[in-house]
Amino acid sequence: ETRALRGEFIDLRDDILQWCGLKDFTFFFIDPKGWKQAVEIPTLLPLLRRPYSEYLINFMYDFLLRTHTQEPFANDMEAIFGEVPNTQGMESKEREGFLLKKYRTQLKKAQPDGDKPRSVYVAVLDPIKDRTKYHLVYLTRHPLGIKVFMEESEKVDLVQKTVRARTKHEHQFEKTGQYDIFAQQDNIHDCDDHADLDEVKRYWFSQLTVTPKHFGVVQLADMLEDTGWFISDFQTAFQELENEGQVKNLDATRKRSVNAVNFEKNERLVRTPS
Repeated sequence: ETRALRGEFIDLRDDILQWCGLKDFTFFFIDPKGWKQAVEIPTLLPLLRRPYSEYLINFMYDFLLRTHTQEPFANDMEAIFGEVPNTQGMESKEREGFLLKKYRTQLKKAQPDGDKPRSVYVAVLDPIKDRTKYHLVYLTRHPLGIKVFMEESEKVDLVQKTVRARTKHEHQFEKTGQYDIFAQQDNIHDCDDHADLDEVKRYWFSQLTVTPKHFGVVQLADMLEDTGWFISDFQTAFQELENEGQVKNLDATRKRSVNAVNFEKNERLVRTPS
């Protein structure tokens, strides 16, 4: 059953909620062309206060990056971030993480009382330029939702890299009239945005102790929210630490070549004494 409502989103929120009702689970996909009267917390608040709901929001980072420091947009930035964000002196990646964390925090604050709200995001890059065009911000109350979203996002990430590499390859031909037979594969590697393995290993060490701790879906969701890394990053880093004899999965009968930790089985992990 579908229904199209003609008009501005901000004027149709009550109609949307009336059509959804209050009892059934609802997944909201907010996909604006910009951000004004679309992704601000006051604009989304009627939807965010609804129970039994999850949200996927197209957060137009490229537009917001240009406007978040401009005085005429101060009130708009407060409505999005809770304050006018100060990103002076920040590097590109630091600024991106800072702004996304602020927005996700405001989304979670707007949720009704109940289970802990959770949010993660993935970046969608410009097809030609090496910069973020927009983010898909996911908001849920279920830790398993975070796990599934990041698993699916990693699959899409590989597709995105391949498409970007092909687009760059074709763009080069349009400019020069020549193809570089190695460029497309090189561009796929250049787009690799997986976490630094050493950094993930240090993070694992901060989470583990010599006393066994259970790591299930809840703990995984906490880690994904905290870092924004993919699940494979955590698996690869744990496997390497295990091969180095620095950590151990007490519930694994043997070392696994994939999925060193089965989070769905809430396995016991430990840091080995030095």
